[in-house]
Amino acid sequence: MLIYFHEKILGSLIHDPDFTLPFWNWDNQLDDTAAQIPQIFLPYNQTQRHARRHARIRNTFLYQGKHRNADHMPPEILPLAWEARRANWTRDKIREENLHQMYTMVVDKKSAREFMGGPYTTNTNITDPQQPGVSVGESGSCESVHDHAHEWVGLSGNTDHPDNEDMGVFTYAGRDPLFYSHHANIDRLWNVWKALPPGDGQRKRKDYDDHDFLETVFEFFDENQGLVQVKVKDTLDSRKLGILYQPMVQSDSLWINHKPNGTTPSYNSSDVRVSTSNAIGRHPTSFKVKRRAPTTADLRGTQAQNVDQLSETVVLEHVRVPELMYLTLDAFIDSPTATADTDEDSTAYVGSFTHLPSGVPAVAKLRADEDMYRTLNIRFSTSLALRRLGITNWTTDITVTVVPRFREHGFGSNIQAIRFDRIRQDFT
Repeated sequence: MLIYFHEKILGSLIHDPDFTLPFWNWDNQLDDTAAQIPQIFLPYNQTQRHARRHARIRNTFLYQGKHRNADHMPPEILPLAWEARRANWTRDKIREENLHQMYTMVVDKKSAREFMGGPYTTNTNITDPQQPGVSVGESGSCESVHDHAHEWVGLSGNTDHPDNEDMGVFTYAGRDPLFYSHHANIDRLWNVWKALPPGDGQRKRKDYDDHDFLETVFEFFDENQGLVQVKVKDTLDSRKLGILYQPMVQSDSLWINHKPNGTTPSYNSSDVRVSTSNAIGRHPTSFKVKRRAPTTADLRGTQAQNVDQLSETVVLEHVRVPELMYLTLDAFIDSPTATADTDEDSTAYVGSFTHLPSGVPAVAKLRADEDMYRTLNIRFSTSLALRRLGITNWTTDITVTVVPRFREHGFGSNIQAIRFDRIRQDFT
């Protein structure tokens, strides 16, 4: 609805009720330029023929040069995984990695909880220690893919800009016009996800049907400066809002039909070092996860009709993440030798969690004595990876290896470990 009203307001300002906000389809690996920062957001717009010669028109309003990463201007393409930042990777390698990320983080998610995230609820026993009576948050896979575009466009990792402006931190992100086209694509991907054919177990992908979630009210200012109340249930079908997205069938099909390269990790049992503490340090850390078969009790709170439709996941509970830290956690099953150099396009990779800073580091230094952490659950989908690895017995326990990637400057850079309460199997 933020994008909806933003579009309405822009149309009103230019007296064009048919104005349409473009989406930046950075997931498109078919076209050479689609995953680049679009031309309309560059210093000069596309070259236009004028008076028999080419004229460059200076882009005064859509270009945010001082607050975008100069190293990521075209022809650079957006990588959707930390791995793809290697200097020696070719464009084809980055595109292949992007296809795998889109497959893992979108197609592989059968439930709304995996894709959209966990709902915030009140009066629950599973509460956030910093917000008594409120449930712990849980990011969906779409959020993690979304964060990579923020970090790549913004100035994250630039020691001359500790505030990570603009797109690199939530505090400033809305100042960059590219923010709105980026989020328009997130909404488009939401529609694409819902339209995907049922996965294993013939489970249809759909929105949450939780009553409290559907009746939740948010307030926005419309194009007439009027305060409008909107319920979640009125926003889930974009067609009812008059929003239609240009079909991207060919480019979407590339990642929808992508398959991992089939490599299976090999290791000696002596290589396995399982951590007995609930902490993820500066280096890859492996944890043992006990497994069991799902029962009808696991259907409670899900949208599955039977146990065969349930999606098996691994959950890290009550993870304490510094508010101002850029962090990525990559997870692998039964791959205890996984490192920062392990290829994510493999059978063992089950996804990533990405945390984008949500504050101003320069201000945080003045408040360093305060407890500035987010407490949330992190969920990795494991069903398809288990089948690819040939693990079909419910009594087979697994090892989950988490590969952390920290930014080495700003708030939280001196933290030696990310702590959590426990790791466990779950169904959704």
